Amino acid sequence: MDITDPKAMRALAHPLRIRLLELVGTQGPITAARCSEYVGESPANCSFHLRTLAEHGYIERAPGATGRNRPWQITDVTQNLDRNKVDPDSLSAALALGDMLQNWEFERLRAGRHLPVPETWKGHLFEAGSTLFLTPEEADTLNERYNELIAPFLDRITDPTRRPAASAPVRVFMATTLAHDLIRKGDES
Repeated sequence: MDITDPKAMRALAHPLRIRLLELVGTQGPITAARCSEYVGESPANCSFHLRTLAEHGYIERAPGATGRNRPWQITDVTQNLDRNKVDPDSLSAALALGDMLQNWEFERLRAGRHLPVPETWKGHLFEAGSTLFLTPEEADTLNERYNELIAPFLDRITDPTRRPAASAPVRVFMATTLAHDLIRKGDES
């Protein structure tokens, strides 16, 4: 799902909504009451934020949902935000959502570093970063290859039967940004 609507961007630029979207994607179909057990918020608060996500097309009611047991399901397991592809009026919303997503990612990485790692996972988790000299086209290729790399695992998000017994949720985050501090003044183009 490409996120281009500024109202949809603002709707997602909320830490609880980001958490709920991921929960619906990885644990869904799931009810607001069940979501509340994961996030430590009231079912009513979760319900409000889930409805907001639904209003903007991120999630929808699962088929056959009736009465009080009305679970939600995700509409698309990927959400793409490219601030360079939004109209100028939407740029502030794109920047706000981008800031929220990056803060959420980095806080999660920081918190995860301080938690115990099960023996079966020791030596298998990593952090990596590289400063590369790329052309814009090469940056596009890097993004395409990343998407190709994760594609075989995406069906496991919404279909628990596809998850191997030893699997666990692992967060993968990749971003490309210009290293402005390494560009000489006047060389920007």
